[in-house]
Amino acid sequence: MAHPDPSKSSSGDKILREIAQKERELQDELAKAQQEAARLVEEAQRQAEAIKARAREQAQQEAATASVAAAADAQAITEQVLAKARTDAEAIRKQAEARMKAAVDLVVREVLGGLT
Repeated sequence: MAHPDPSKSSSGDKILREIAQKERELQDELAKAQQEAARLVEEAQRQAEAIKARAREQAQQEAATASVAAAADAQAITEQVLAKARTDAEAIRKQAEARMKAAVDLVVREVLGGLT
């Protein structure tokens, strides 16, 4: 029966230790990479939330601006409609006064004409 060569055995142990050491190093690097990836994901989520918050704020500001503009437009239209209504009402009033005067004149002529 042959005995293992001690130099080969210590050489094999050395290789196994080196492999085990390399495996521990790789596991450490993997753990660090996973931690860094988790940190990057958290940072990206914080940035995304900040961007969404700014976008919501901007949308609210734009909606408020649009609301103010719409209210101003509505007020301008209302004023135009009221001005036109006043003008029309004044024209109708003047026309009614003129017709009333003509009617009174007609009645006076008819009445006075019948008296003479």
